[in-house]
Amino acid sequence: MRSILWALVLFFLWVLPVRAARPILMASIFPLYDLARELGGQEVEVHLLLPPGADPHSWEPTPRDLLLLRRAQMLLAVGSGLEPWLEDLLAALPKEQLKVLLLSEGAPLLSLEHGDHGFDPHLWLDFRWDAVFVRRLGEELARLDPRHRDLFLHRAQDAAQRLLALDQRFRETISRCRYRLLLIAGHAAFGYWERAYGLRQVSLAGLSPEAEPTPRALREAIRLVRETKVPAVFYEEPSSRRFAEMIARETGVSVYYLTPGASPTKEELEGGVTFFSLMERDLAHLRRGLSCP
Repeated sequence: MRSILWALVLFFLWVLPVRAARPILMASIFPLYDLARELGGQEVEVHLLLPPGADPHSWEPTPRDLLLLRRAQMLLAVGSGLEPWLEDLLAALPKEQLKVLLLSEGAPLLSLEHGDHGFDPHLWLDFRWDAVFVRRLGEELARLDPRHRDLFLHRAQDAAQRLLALDQRFRETISRCRYRLLLIAGHAAFGYWERAYGLRQVSLAGLSPEAEPTPRALREAIRLVRETKVPAVFYEEPSSRRFAEMIARETGVSVYYLTPGASPTKEELEGGVTFFSLMERDLAHLRRGLSCP
């Protein structure tokens, strides 16, 4: 049944020549979507593929998403294994139809501990690389719609400067922290911060976002908190909060939320969050949780 559905979708992808007045961009995750909105403004139509709160590692596009992609001129994605559906999708679309811009293309990717597992895909948390990417996106938008070339390039430059300023705030704040241990009751999503800012990330669930901490991992985390006297434990998904609270009950530490920002909740989206506001909130929680003056 699924193969029949895909066959019908692919048929429509090929035969429906639909184009909109404004360039249409699709983005796989929220940070790319939000940066594209900032650069495109009213001159570009931007859509987010990932629904609120969805896991980018396991979500797959629906037939409706594929039909929307048929109208788009550009797809923004991370690559590097974050979107397992991406390869099949690109194989199904005519190559001349859709420009694909990958955040990971040419990036200083972070190798995972075990080389056979590839690279850390949470690349959007490298704000300096984001600044490189938005300039590239500005140039691509200028090619798509030359009428607004100067506007796109100006917005790209502004966004790049904001990203570099965000990186500098993280750098300066964390350099003054009393503690550098980032204990995560969830999966290891913050490797790029570890590399950039001198943090030590310890994740209870390892690399898999679906994994839950084992009793042994929880005992080890409690032991680590008592040994290091670190004052806080962090969680990166609402579902992992209960594990952070288990550690807090045993040790008396505080609990703080950190989000990678890939897929905000419905409430956050309705509240008008941006990638920058999510990262500023993360920085505020790091400041409190790591005792940064």
